[in-house]
Amino acid sequence: MDEHLEERRVVGTMEAAGDVAVERSLIGAVSAHNVRIERAAAGPIMASGDVSIHQGGCGPVLCSGNVSIEQGGCGPILARGPVSIRQGGTQSVLAGEARIEAGGFAGLLLSPKVTIEDGGRVLMNTAQAAAFGAAVGTVLGLILLRRRR
Repeated sequence: MDEHLEERRVVGTMEAAGDVAVERSLIGAVSAHNVRIERAAAGPIMASGDVSIHQGGCGPVLCSGNVSIEQGGCGPILARGPVSIRQGGTQSVLAGEARIEAGGFAGLLLSPKVTIEDGGRVLMNTAQAAAFGAAVGTVLGLILLRRRR
C-alpha cells in the first residue's frame, strides 16, 4: 500500500496521488486518494477515495467515496458514497446515503437514504431543509421585490 504518513508535525498543505494518513499532526489542507485522520486536525479535505476520521477533526470534506467519522467532527460533507457518523458530528451532510449512529450529530442532512439509530440526532432532515429553503427564498424574494418599488 502506497501511503504517506504525517506524524507529530505541522504542515501547510499535503497533496498525494496515493493514500494519506495524518496522526497527531496539524495539516492546513489535504488532497489525496484515501485520507485517514487519527488524533489529528486538518483544514479542507478533498479525496477521490474514502475519508476516515478517528478522534480528530477537519474542515469541509469533498469525497468521491465513503466518509466515516468516529469520535470526531468536521465541517460540511459532500460525498458520493455513504457517510457514517458515530460519537461525532458535522455541520451538514449531502451524500448518497447517511447513517447517524449512537452519539452522532448532523446539523443539516440531505440524502435519499437516511438511517438514524438510537442516540443519533439530526437538526434538519431533507424535508425540513427543503421547507426552510423555500421559506427563506420566499422571504428574500419579497424583500427584493419590495426594495425595487
